[in-house]
Amino acid sequence: MQDNAKMDFIFFVDAMLGNIAKKLRIMGFDCKYDSQIDDEDLIKQANKENRIIISRDVNLIKQSSKFGIESIFLEKKEEFDQLSEIFRKLSMKNIEVSGDKARCPKCNFKTESIEKKLISNKIPYGVKQKNEKYWICRNCDKIFWEGSHMIELKKLARKLNEKY
Repeated sequence: MQDNAKMDFIFFVDAMLGNIAKKLRIMGFDCKYDSQIDDEDLIKQANKENRIIISRDVNLIKQSSKFGIESIFLEKKEEFDQLSEIFRKLSMKNIEVSGDKARCPKCNFKTESIEKKLISNKIPYGVKQKNEKYWICRNCDKIFWEGSHMIELKKLARKLNEKY
């Protein structure tokens, strides 16, 4: 079961944490990420959209707190530890990784289920043989399936859930 409070959390992840942004998106979180944005614009957008800023940049965190924007400073360097910090600070629990709840790791739009026959010409032969469920991002047309990457992310989510 997925924690309903999860949907209340929307994030803006700064430029040095692109992989964290992708993982949060696949876990179903609305997670804005722009590697080219400057701190002032990031703060303005986060404030306007009521997003929690996630960063390893002390100055960005200090600036965001001046505007009353909720933020999370990540002290750790390893991704698992960084995700653990986020989970702990927000008391996040029962997160699951599922194509049905995921967002596109590239553009942050929600993915939706699509029939295999509609995309058969767009997926590799080996993938077609091993998978029956597929999802598509209607914004960037990227197609997803539960391959080894999703399996590893499910393990990561289980490990995080066990920790908290």
